[in-house]
Amino acid sequence: MIAFLRKLKSFFSPQSNAQQNQPQSLVKYRVGLNTIIDNCNIANQTSIGANCYLYKTSISDFTYLAVNVSVMNTVIGKFCSIAQGVSICTGRHPSSTFVSTHPAFFSPHAQCGITFATESHFKEMGQTTIGNDVWIGTNAIIMDDIIIGDGAIIGAGAIVTKNVPPYAIVAGNPAKLLRYRFEKNEIDFLLAYKWWEKDPSWIKENYKHFHDIKSFMKNFDTNQ
Repeated sequence: MIAFLRKLKSFFSPQSNAQQNQPQSLVKYRVGLNTIIDNCNIANQTSIGANCYLYKTSISDFTYLAVNVSVMNTVIGKFCSIAQGVSICTGRHPSSTFVSTHPAFFSPHAQCGITFATESHFKEMGQTTIGNDVWIGTNAIIMDDIIIGDGAIIGAGAIVTKNVPPYAIVAGNPAKLLRYRFEKNEIDFLLAYKWWEKDPSWIKENYKHFHDIKSFMKNFDTNQ
């Protein structure tokens, strides 16, 4: 039990790299040890596990990242669940025309400590958008310039190379559509209702209705 508590303490240390230079009154989210957060916007009530790397990324309320997650140039919505080992917006290398795929020939950033390029000759990174209430499984990879719709589920180990529709379940390499979580009328209602924009007090009061889509619609769909 003591070993478990020590592990839990290290996972969410209040003196992590990202937080140690901030006044405690300004810290509204939890960050694990050895996590690097560079030029990001992190909302309240979020949790970021140990050994993560975040760069130019925005994370909205109530979203959590497990351990060993890498995210760059990405906008992440509310109530997202991102499992361990996930990589989002991993960057690009040229695969045609250029003689070499190595960044020393097209990037001025000297990724290996040296570069021959004095300016950028190739778009190295796009922008990825993750909607609200998205669940991304362990070790999934989301490529650049991808849009993941609200309510989608990405299976463990999936490699996502195309946009994912709202409330779709995708898996595999490359990721393919397995099915949708709900019927079309239910999806349309959820996308219009946008429950994730409700005040947390409303969500707390009504959380039991979230256990059943039909109960949820019965109570909150005014068109029924």
